Amino acid sequence: MMDEKTTCSLCGQLTLGGLKIHGEIICPSCEGRLTKLRIEDEDYHDWLTHLRALWSKWLNAN
Repeated sequence: MMDEKTTCSLCGQLTLGGLKIHGEIICPSCEGRLTKLRIEDEDYHDWLTHLRALWSKWLNAN
């Protein structure tokens, strides 16, 4: 767990802790939403857009 607040890479809110992937932080709220996300959900494509942006960032970093 982290000791200082960091900005979530998906929602932009400050968070204390979260899932760290390739230097990016996903807050517990976003992580929870992602685990319950279904293709039928109205906000599915919004989340997909956020994840694609992170994926592109990771690919371009290498």
